[in-house]
Parts: sequence; C-alpha cells; structure tokens
Amino acid sequence: MRILKLIIIGYYKWLKYHFNKKYRDSIKEEAKRRIKICEECEFFWKPARNCMICGCFCDIKVKSDFKLDKNKKSMNGCPEKKW
Repeated sequence: MRILKLIIIGYYKWLKYHFNKKYRDSIKEEAKRRIKICEECEFFWKPARNCMICGCFCDIKVKSDFKLDKNKKSMNGCPEKKW
C-alpha cells in the first residue's frame, strides 16, 4: 500500500511540474539557488560535482523536493543544513 501511495504522489508531482509553468519555474529557481550554495561549499568536490559528506551528486539532489523545517531549511537535503 505504501508503494502505491509513493507512485501516486510521484505521478501527481510529475503532472504538476509539466503542466504548471509557475511551479516549474519556482523549482528551477530553487535548484539554481541551491547549486550556487553547493558550489561555494568547502565540501563540494568540483571534478565529480558531488558532496564529500553524503556523496550525492549535487546537480541531481538540488532538484529534489524535500520537506522543510521551521527555519525553511530542508530536513534531509543538505547534510550541513545550508539549504
């Protein structure tokens, strides 16, 4: 049942992204802001464009949708809580 819920949520987000230009533009702007923060971070490894703490590929991770805490920082996005 949980997998079905995740599939439905993913499909809904896909539809929202592709058919709602305002939402799509906001996602792209947020990704640009996040990647700029990553590129200025001391843990950003430029040759592979990934984070040396969590090992993620930053160009992909910045586009992901993360829940935000009360300070508007992603709860499981940046391991250093920079975005």
